[in-house]
Amino acid sequence: MRKSRSWQAGMDGKRDRRWLLQFAMFGMIGVLNTAIDFGAFGLLTWLSVHYAVAQALSYIAGMVNSYLLNNAITFRSARSKESGGFASALRQQLRFLLWNGAMLALSIMLMSAAIGLLGWSAWLAKAAVTVFILGLNFYGSKKWVFTSARGANAAETGGQS
Repeated sequence: MRKSRSWQAGMDGKRDRRWLLQFAMFGMIGVLNTAIDFGAFGLLTWLSVHYAVAQALSYIAGMVNSYLLNNAITFRSARSKESGGFASALRQQLRFLLWNGAMLALSIMLMSAAIGLLGWSAWLAKAAVTVFILGLNFYGSKKWVFTSARGANAAETGGQS
């Protein structure tokens, strides 16, 4: 049986809305993460902690909040469709740590370049880098970190089953 184009268009519309809702939720949680991150960064730099150390510690504080809330709220539907038990949860946590570790390293490198090469203040560099990292982090979280095992296998094989 062949599916009609209007049915397919309707499914694409639902998928687009679901993606948009996920991005909006990710963004709202991101605002809270950013408040935690910037608050900790402000406190640490006020205490004269070097900006790279302050960035690492403040990012980790926001990252913990991010994992807890995005796992529970934003990406729960992908997880609820396929429960893989302990191994699946452990794999997801490892992916989260790897992905966010990469985002942290990238953010410190970009901040160092903005401060050292462009002469920006630590606060301006942090703000600009945070905006860039937000989009990249959402993409990686959606496509790799919080995907179901079935979705991860499809992503790893280029959609081939």
